[in-house]
Amino acid sequence: MKTVEYKVTGMHCDGCASSVKRVLERNKAIDNALVSYENKKARIVYDETLINDQQIILLIRNLGYEAEVI
Repeated sequence: MKTVEYKVTGMHCDGCASSVKRVLERNKAIDNALVSYENKKARIVYDETLINDQQIILLIRNLGYEAEVI
């Protein structure tokens, strides 16, 4: 398992953060996602043999938010 922090921009409330967390954790390769609207960050624990940073960023972007590894 690998843990990576991402800067997530475009979230407007805690509901946005909850939506991002819910979608990320539905992915079988992602073990845990902590998403903070206040800090504009997501800390994601995932199986790097099944998914990579670019794919995670794409999942977040598909929700309408921007993301990058920090």
